[in-house]
Amino acid sequence: MKLLHVIIALALLTCSSAQAAKIAIVIDDIGNHRSHLEAALLPGKVSFAVLPYTPYARSFALRAHHQQKQILLHMPMEAVDNIWSGPGEITSTMSAQQIKLQLTDALESIPYVAGVNNHMGSKLTQLPVPMHAVMETLSSRQLFFLDSRTSEFSVAEDTAKSVGVKSSRRHVFLDNETDKAYLAQQFKTLLRHARKHGSAVGIGHPYPETLEFLKQNLPQLEEQGIELVFASELTVAPNRSMSLLPVTSAK
Repeated sequence: MKLLHVIIALALLTCSSAQAAKIAIVIDDIGNHRSHLEAALLPGKVSFAVLPYTPYARSFALRAHHQQKQILLHMPMEAVDNIWSGPGEITSTMSAQQIKLQLTDALESIPYVAGVNNHMGSKLTQLPVPMHAVMETLSSRQLFFLDSRTSEFSVAEDTAKSVGVKSSRRHVFLDNETDKAYLAQQFKTLLRHARKHGSAVGIGHPYPETLEFLKQNLPQLEEQGIELVFASELTVAPNRSMSLLPVTSAK
């Protein structure tokens, strides 16, 4: 009888673990400052989106990989307000071949890239033709795409699905403001979203306030019944339906 109780307890524990809500934390805009290197020391499965051709892009990717973190290419894409998004920017005036070459060059500039998300891109992610060229490039390299959702009209996920690329989306921006109360509010929103839907993706930036907040709060996730996973672990395979979850804020 004792053995039976142990087996049941283990089964319940396994079931509870399997049903734990999952979150991914992605830190965008990495690479412009030496101080960003410290972000790689955040605890747990944090993912980092690195801007191509920035002074510390390569050294950060190497350091983060050594710390067993996940690296994304934070690819500059055209915005609706025509603000330049940075070196290597993909624009709507480029041909499909130019987009593929630009993206390939950016991917090869950063080691250990597992996926891509858009830096800005509120215009480009609305356009099926250039996004198709993006997804074909990712498909050829078996990389995933995380839609930062800088536009509610983004076609990125649908395009990824049509090309056979795994994808996901951002649900919460953590630090449009950096005071502690706002960070705590957004983090709670992220956890609430994960508990309701099973998973959620939050995007932050390498601000000192954000990094300190995450350093303090990420180790507490397990006791709250939340599992921290890499961004790639929350991607949806093309043959599964995408959940159209609301966009909480623009960037």
